[in-house]
Amino acid sequence: MSDGPLLSVRDLRVEFPTSGGLLAAVDGLTFELSAGETLGVVGESGAGKSATASALLGLHPREAKVTGSIQFRGQELIGLGDKELRPFRGDRIAMIFQDATSSLNPVLRIGDQIAEAIRAHYDLSRSELKARVVGLLELVGISSPAERADQYPHEFSGGMRQRAMIAMAIANDPDVLVADEPTTALDVTIQAQVLEVMERIKERTEAAIVMITHDLGVVAGLADRVLVMYAGREVELGGVEDVFYRSRHPYTRGLLASLPRLDRRGAGGRLHRIDGNPPSLLEIPSGCEFHPRCPYALVGLCDVSRPELTVVGDAHWSSCHRWQELEPR
Repeated sequence: MSDGPLLSVRDLRVEFPTSGGLLAAVDGLTFELSAGETLGVVGESGAGKSATASALLGLHPREAKVTGSIQFRGQELIGLGDKELRPFRGDRIAMIFQDATSSLNPVLRIGDQIAEAIRAHYDLSRSELKARVVGLLELVGISSPAERADQYPHEFSGGMRQRAMIAMAIANDPDVLVADEPTTALDVTIQAQVLEVMERIKERTEAAIVMITHDLGVVAGLADRVLVMYAGREVELGGVEDVFYRSRHPYTRGLLASLPRLDRRGAGGRLHRIDGNPPSLLEIPSGCEFHPRCPYALVGLCDVSRPELTVVGDAHWSSCHRWQELEPR
C-alpha cells in the first residue's frame, strides 16, 4: 500500500467535440483523496461535477478527450482501456448513480443484480453469494432483506431503490465510493434516510467517499473537505469549517448565502441570489470565469488575468485575486 494519497487527480481535463468546437467540461482540476476521507464536490449545474465523477471510472464515451492524471494508489488510470480498467471498476472504485430507476435492470431481481456485481470480481459459492447479498441489504437498512432480495425494482420505493444501488456499489468493499447526486430525485425525508445509510457505510468501512452534490447541507453533514467547482475548475478547496465559515471566494460565499436559515426573518431575511448565469462552456470568459457575476471583480485584473489556486490558510486554497479582502465571517 502506498503511503501517498489514495486517489490523486492532477490537471484533469475532459473535453467533448461539438459542432461549436471543443466543450471543456473539466478544465485543469486538481485534488487528492485520502483513505477514510469524504470529499464533498459542489457547484451549480454545468460546473463539471458529474463529468469529473465519470472520468474517475473511465466512463466517458470514446469521443471524449480526457487528459491529465488520475492515479489510484500510484497507478495511472487515464489511458487504460476497458479491459485494463475492469479490475478497478466496481471493486476498487465504485459509483452510486443519481437515478436508481434507470440504473437498475427492471427485469432482474434486486438480489440477482447485486450478486452479478460480486461475481464480476469474485468466485463465491451460491450460499456465500446469497449470504453476502442479504447482509448488504441489511447493512443499508432494508427490512426483511432475504425476502426483498427476490423482489424486482418496481416493488421497491424510490428510497429503497437508492439503498439497493448503495448496496451494489459497496458489494466488493471498494476503496473509493463515488456518489453522484445520490439524493437528488428523492423527497426530503427519504434523502435523510439515504444520508444516514451513507454515514453508516462510512463508519463501518474504510472507503473514502467523493460526494458530488449541489446541496451544501449534505456536504455540511457528511464531508470532511469541500471542493467548490465553477465552469469546470476548482475555485475553492478546504476543510468544511474553513469553506463554510472562512470562505475566501465570492462564488462560495454566494452559494452559502443562498441557503435558507432559520435565523433570517422578515424582509432582511430574504434569500441571496448570485446574479447572472454560469457561462457556456464553449465561451468561457477571459480572466476569471466568475468575474461577470462577481461583486468584487476589478476591471483590468479579474477580466484579464486568470487567478491561480493559492494557499489562503492551513490546507485551504482559493482561486481569487482578491481573497485577502474577503474577511472571514
